[in-house]
Amino acid sequence: MSSTSKAMDDEAGETRGASALRSSLLYRGLRATVRAAVKLFYGTVEVTGLEHLDSGVPTILACNHPNSIVDPLLLGTFEPRQVAFCARDGLFRIPLFGRVLRSVGAIPIRRRSDHGGATADNADAFAACHDVLLAGGVMAIFPEGKTHGRLRIEPLKTGTARIALGAAAARPGLGIRIVPVGITYLVRHAFRSDVHVAFGPPIHVDQLVDSADSGGAASVLTARIGDALRDLAVHIENAEDERLIAQVTSIVVGIRDAEGLDEGGQSPAERTALVRRVVDAYRWLAELEPERTAELRERLDHYMEEREDLGLGGEKPALQHRGERQRRLKGAARLLFLLAGAPLAAFGLATSLVPYALLRAVMVPLRLSTDRIALFKLLGGTVVFGACYALETVLVASLLGWVPAALFGATLVPAAFFARRYVIETRLHRLQLRSVGVWRDKTRLEALRAERRVIAEQLSELRVRYLAHLEASRQPA
Repeated sequence: MSSTSKAMDDEAGETRGASALRSSLLYRGLRATVRAAVKLFYGTVEVTGLEHLDSGVPTILACNHPNSIVDPLLLGTFEPRQVAFCARDGLFRIPLFGRVLRSVGAIPIRRRSDHGGATADNADAFAACHDVLLAGGVMAIFPEGKTHGRLRIEPLKTGTARIALGAAAARPGLGIRIVPVGITYLVRHAFRSDVHVAFGPPIHVDQLVDSADSGGAASVLTARIGDALRDLAVHIENAEDERLIAQVTSIVVGIRDAEGLDEGGQSPAERTALVRRVVDAYRWLAELEPERTAELRERLDHYMEEREDLGLGGEKPALQHRGERQRRLKGAARLLFLLAGAPLAAFGLATSLVPYALLRAVMVPLRLSTDRIALFKLLGGTVVFGACYALETVLVASLLGWVPAALFGATLVPAAFFARRYVIETRLHRLQLRSVGVWRDKTRLEALRAERRVIAEQLSELRVRYLAHLEASRQPA
């Protein structure tokens, strides 16, 4: 290729990249809609490390991928520039959705697993990524190469590193940075749960470009990205440990609450940090006292099995209890809330029962994987609740006229949120068909509570030792 044609290709690539940088009207509209939907669906989305984003530097956002389409929706709400998302090419073949992806500058990636294990040709995708970076833009990619329902960082593909190194080699001194992003959903599938989005310190790619072994440089960079993601999100190596860690975290939260810590509840970032400490403490104890660890684990397993048998425990690990961070009412204030709020709660339950039941009925035969439940609730809930609320409003209009119907329609969403709070405050959400019998069997219930107290005492003692170990490890040698 002549120098003239190469220059023309470079100029064309920069033009395509610069075009991708300008936030389109569609992108801005979608981002505003997504922000509103995320704010409605999740209780609190806490973001840390925004100081690591620099709008003047070409950037790759390398993020873990625990929750399907929800992950890129979250990422796009915090980066002011238009983000060029990398997505598997199969999504681009979905009618309408694929057109939207192309309209906002998403880049299709061919995964080997989607094409019969054959070597995937991503030359065009890499070129599109380079165009964005060489123009000073920002792109996002999920190095795990798949979405999954685990509380861990899966082994990373090398594509992110190869894209970064290729762009840096094409334009030395450009200053490309990889900003790792860890997303932790405290209850991945639940409405109004909390989320922590952590942006980590940037990895400067130029430092590795001069390596003579390009394959080695890609491996080194991929390892650094993996280490960074494990430092930002919850990483539990073994799947069988996830429920154990979640249960221990729940008990430790109770211990801290009894000590008067965490007034008003922990923020998503604080809870993520606590879970990470529980994981580290478990690893520390397993190395220090393997026999005691095995005994404690057996006791916890039995406790969780009993909870599940009584209908008190879920099968999906949750790092946060429902309504945990809501301000707790006590005494006269709680009694007044329960009495005065009953009519509004009944109204909210009555108007929301049909769409709630419909949504649940649709979900059962679909057998959604854990990483897709939140997305279905977000999109399906919007459609089902919106349609039912519209029909209810029209029905009221036909009976009473449009003015009362307008007032009725305006109260539906606030009443639904109030009813949810009321159900949580009265603990009615704990009454499931499979758990009705436990309230008759007081002996088993009291035995379970006693067992929890014994386990809490053991964990409290171990917690003191672990914190002392941490303090000693911080002391200079």
